[in-house]
Amino acid sequence: MMRISTFGTRRWVLGTAVCGVLITGCSSGGGDGGDAKPRAKPAAEAKPLDAGALRPLLLTQADLGAGYTQVQDESGDRKFDDISIQGCPALDKLSQRDEENMFAAKAEASFTYDRDATLGEEVHSDRPSVLSSKLRELFGAYTSCPIYTMTSGTTPIEVKISKSVTPELGDEQFAYTSTMELPSGAQVLKTMAVRKGNVAVMLVGAPALVDRHVKTAVGKLPAGG
Repeated sequence: MMRISTFGTRRWVLGTAVCGVLITGCSSGGGDGGDAKPRAKPAAEAKPLDAGALRPLLLTQADLGAGYTQVQDESGDRKFDDISIQGCPALDKLSQRDEENMFAAKAEASFTYDRDATLGEEVHSDRPSVLSSKLRELFGAYTSCPIYTMTSGTTPIEVKISKSVTPELGDEQFAYTSTMELPSGAQVLKTMAVRKGNVAVMLVGAPALVDRHVKTAVGKLPAGG
């Protein structure tokens, strides 16, 4: 059984394919009979921030404006224990390496908007190359399957995935849209992540809310890293 890791979500889905960014130095050789120049040292990567440093980077009600209410989620990952996925080998493979998909630090927040719509946010930190490779793996896994089935308890839910356009923000951007065929009708959620150095922000929720607030969320991230 697969536990859904967050983002694309905790509120529904998140996933990434190993295409890491390797940071290497340049080197050059001498001419015939010359001594080779010493290899340059690789550029040092920024270290991860801790959870305490990430919490101030989260969106607040003041950032979002009127109509938003922050909600507390005390159930943690337990509410995903009865969720499994069928019909997507990449996601199944990803679930077998759960611990490898953990970032060094995380902070999260959840909001409702006008009672019906939701917006979830997670801010992660790790070395830039680790963030890059794992985000690529997560989003690569989810977008590799245009259609799969998610079972919650005994209820099968058809999920359709499509890649989404991303704004030119930060160092890397990832996004996809999920359409879930629920008994009550179709629900559409958008998942978007932007990496900026050693920090990444991920939003999931109603597409209009994600698009409206992603620039503000990225704007709260540190300039360096």
